[in-house]
Amino acid sequence: MKKIYETQKGFALMTALIFVLVGGAVIVGGIADAVSREVKTVRNESNSKQSYYTSESSLEDSIYRIKNSKQIGSVETLAIGTTKATSTIVTGSDGDKQIDSASDVVGTNRTTEATLDITAGVSFPFVLQGGVGGIDLNSGSVTGDIYTTGSIRGCGFCSISGLATAAGGSSADLDQDNSSPSTPTNSISFASTTNAQDFAQSFTVSQTLSIADLQLYIKKVGSPSNATIRITTNSSGSPSNTVLASGTLSSSLVSTSYSWEDITLTANPILTMGTTYWIVIDANNNSSNYYVIAANNNAYSSGSAKLGKYNTSWSNVSPATLDAYFRIYIGTNQTSIEGIDSYTGFTVGSAYGYNVSNVTSSGVLYCQTGSENNKACDTSRGDPPIEQYPAADSTITGWKATAAAGGTYSGNRSVDWSGATIGPQKISGNLTVSGGGTLVVSGIIWVTGDVTINGGATVMPQGTGKSFAIISDGKISLNGGASITGSSGNGHILLVSTNTADPAITINGGANDTVVFVPYGGLLITGGATAKAASAKHITTDGGANLIYDPSVASLNLTGGTTEGSFGIKTWKETQ
Repeated sequence: MKKIYETQKGFALMTALIFVLVGGAVIVGGIADAVSREVKTVRNESNSKQSYYTSESSLEDSIYRIKNSKQIGSVETLAIGTTKATSTIVTGSDGDKQIDSASDVVGTNRTTEATLDITAGVSFPFVLQGGVGGIDLNSGSVTGDIYTTGSIRGCGFCSISGLATAAGGSSADLDQDNSSPSTPTNSISFASTTNAQDFAQSFTVSQTLSIADLQLYIKKVGSPSNATIRITTNSSGSPSNTVLASGTLSSSLVSTSYSWEDITLTANPILTMGTTYWIVIDANNNSSNYYVIAANNNAYSSGSAKLGKYNTSWSNVSPATLDAYFRIYIGTNQTSIEGIDSYTGFTVGSAYGYNVSNVTSSGVLYCQTGSENNKACDTSRGDPPIEQYPAADSTITGWKATAAAGGTYSGNRSVDWSGATIGPQKISGNLTVSGGGTLVVSGIIWVTGDVTINGGATVMPQGTGKSFAIISDGKISLNGGASITGSSGNGHILLVSTNTADPAITINGGANDTVVFVPYGGLLITGGATAKAASAKHITTDGGANLIYDPSVASLNLTGGTTEGSFGIKTWKETQ
């Protein structure tokens, strides 16, 4: 009996152990399955995000190319790292363009879509946008950002709440030009192997001035990824680790045939005459997707070309006498942002220009040189980019044609206390709105003479959310108390003068909802006048002018206007 009992006891123990092992295996298996599913979920989510961002990047690249009249086909492929997206562009019968961008990373397909339409919109992205004549702030305050391709001169009691930018083109001269013959006789390939992943070309400059522009004559094979451009100092006949400026070679902008590519640099460092510097193109290697830069033999005596890997090692190209096609422009920017002196320096939110002096900033001062500021220059940015005027000449011509199509009024026209509704219409003469008179604008008005809006007069757009333009070939004057009012739904009146006088438009008190454009002449805002936004070749504020930016004018759509070849974003969404 004892042996039977012990046998049964051992069998029970083994049975229990088996149950424990099986239960443990089930639990471990369950945990492993849960972990596996969680890892798969996380991986799918990561792939999906990567797919989405690649699709978005390709869509944005296509939109940029269309809006800026760059070369683009019906199908475009953009590679970012190891992922790719394909954009398909279809032009409709009405001229609209639909862009579908798709990317698929390991089965996680994401598709984005945008529609661009021919728009009558004009953009006022700044509260004040000056041309080469610059901006003179003699008094008053500005709420928003201001920009000019000239200089900004501010008074001690003036203030700008936002960013003050003085772009101005540098006085750039071509200093180093290795581009002969026009049809390259040689080439240098890089980014196809590890040993030839990166490319470098040394150079010197003939004057001690800042580098203003860099151009490369280059093409691509396949769809290489973007490359980083660096200007470095020299170390024992190779690029050093000291970077003076950097930029990006965008693969999407490089063609499969040779073209000159402008490289926007983050800074414009001063280069010393006779000192060796290097242009470094830091890329990713891929045997099927790489770059080819044009080259000549024994034509450039002030430098040499090398292949290798940045921060690792460099070797001479073969033959060692080859040099890449490149152009270096040097010069100085003549524009500035300046207060009167260090004791009455004017106040800005932040500033961006080549020279910034006598300025008190609560933000960053991006500049290459300056003095008597409340903080040092941040030299990490190059010259500000040149921004276009809100509307081109062809756009204004189109507006005039729209007005003329509505009929012509011959002679001077006056609007008195009884009021009038005008537009679209061409007035061959002057337009005067007397004190107490109300002009309702129902379409674009083109006046061949002067426009005078006297104190107590009111000008307003007809309808909800509609904006119209009054264009004058002469001068426009808004006298004390004249009122320009908008409509509900962000409707505005745009005053345009094509006259070259300075000032061509004078706003003396009142105004309220005015948006102003003077492409060839000057604008004077004085006497406590207010405005939403203004753009002119030269802008002067005086007498307590107060300008407060209205974001609704960032995209001002004129009812009944036409803009040739201008594309606006109609829709933008994810479809899958």
